[in-house]
Amino acid sequence: MDRPVSAAVDKKPTPRLSIVIVSWNTLSFLDPCLDSIYSVGLRFPFEILVVDNGSTDGTQERLRTRWPEVRLIQNVDNVGFAAGTNQGVAASQGDYALLLNPDTLVNAACLRSLVEFLDQTPNAAAAGGKLLNADGTFQASYSDFSTLWQEMMIASGLGAWIWRGYPSHHQPSKTIAADWITGACLIVRRDLYLQFGGLDEDYIMYSEEVDLQYRLKRSGWEIYYLPHVTTLHHGGGSQGRVRRRRMVYRGKLMFYCKNYGFLRQTGLRLMFAGAAVAKLAVWSLGWFLRSLRSRAKAEIRSNVEVLELCWKTGRTA
Repeated sequence: MDRPVSAAVDKKPTPRLSIVIVSWNTLSFLDPCLDSIYSVGLRFPFEILVVDNGSTDGTQERLRTRWPEVRLIQNVDNVGFAAGTNQGVAASQGDYALLLNPDTLVNAACLRSLVEFLDQTPNAAAAGGKLLNADGTFQASYSDFSTLWQEMMIASGLGAWIWRGYPSHHQPSKTIAADWITGACLIVRRDLYLQFGGLDEDYIMYSEEVDLQYRLKRSGWEIYYLPHVTTLHHGGGSQGRVRRRRMVYRGKLMFYCKNYGFLRQTGLRLMFAGAAVAKLAVWSLGWFLRSLRSRAKAEIRSNVEVLELCWKTGRTA
């Protein structure tokens, strides 16, 4: 539920930028994230909305006591990233909505450049910049809509070695048009976001921002990658690696089911299933080594879940 807004707040100028953060037990990341936003000294009016998905780590109380200027939208349960983001954008007032993960750190140049770029680029529906890992290394930040061959390279683990176009290898030095930008730090024209229905809530998490940008691109809008705009992104703040894999695969399968024909859908299912079977065979051997048994158990369970997803996703969702 939104906190009451005082009359004094109502008199503030309409924000140029609405920063929407969806949180689920990410308090250790959220505090530094908010610190980074408020410390940059933005010269245009902005607002921050945090949609909390039923956190049990004290997030709501911390927001009320330390960050009273943040608008808190509190959900009883975890409704997912897509639904939470849609709640936040619908409640926002800015010209632009910045979808921002709680495990990020931004800077003044980042926020200012994103707003100025959309101001100056009328054909741009959305834009994003370069994501950096905590150690300063490059993190995959944008991509093309994937082909089956590209998905095979990623799923097999061979892409980083033999595919020159592997996402984390691509570091252009100038602004380019892209198919999609990762949703960790993505600015979108708010009116377009609402006009196109926002994020598809069937996804829960992963690939929902790809789906939105696919719809925008099909309608003639452009998406831009700005390499001079940098954001630090820790990644995986709300989940473990094995759970993340399951959600990534589910998101990709859902995207193919919603946007591509039967043959491409089936091709992706078979490819993911084949990769999962191969990994099951390898990790089944690891079960017999005491030093690997714990990890083997998690990997076996994860790949069994992938096989289930290959059968169910798009049929029951």
